[in-house]
Amino acid sequence: MSLREIIQMVLVLTIVAAVCAGGLAAVKMVTMEQIEYQQIKFIKEPALKKILTDYDNDPISDRIQLVTGKDARGRDVSTTFFLAKKGSQLVSLAFESTGSGYGGPIGVMIAIAPEDDVVQGIAVTTQSETPGLGTKIIDDPSFSAQFADKPLSANFSLSAAGGQIQAITGATVSSTGVSNAVNRGIELYQAVKPELDL
Repeated sequence: MSLREIIQMVLVLTIVAAVCAGGLAAVKMVTMEQIEYQQIKFIKEPALKKILTDYDNDPISDRIQLVTGKDARGRDVSTTFFLAKKGSQLVSLAFESTGSGYGGPIGVMIAIAPEDDVVQGIAVTTQSETPGLGTKIIDDPSFSAQFADKPLSANFSLSAAGGQIQAITGATVSSTGVSNAVNRGIELYQAVKPELDL
């Protein structure tokens, strides 16, 4: 095999690889928004349906993203806010916050009525808690109901820490994770409320 043939094979292989990489990048760019929509629809929408009421739009389509901080590497961290409207009037907004549970992070969707700053409800979106114990944060509706219809100024800490929320027996760490997620979410909402232009 001559040097010319080797250079020709390398050149052809480089061109084929570049065309394939370009094609994959183009497909990713074209489908990125639809993939994000599907992930939201099947992971976050069930929680949204539990906590949002009395709206006539699609909160998943009517969503906005705001930069709400920086990660450990200094990159922007964005939070998605789902807007629930009745007619053209904003009646509620929902977003996800996280807290640390026994088995890892707990994602909590929080719905807030922006007109009077009241928590309308919460729902757990993601968790990896112990089945039968920690998962009671999802299975026990009375636990989530404790957060509903309370002003943002309420103390959402557990009663053992001086708050208004009763922990689930046998799932104190999981209950604390949800409580911390709600408290973080309220702090985040209050910090970005001026940017939301409500």
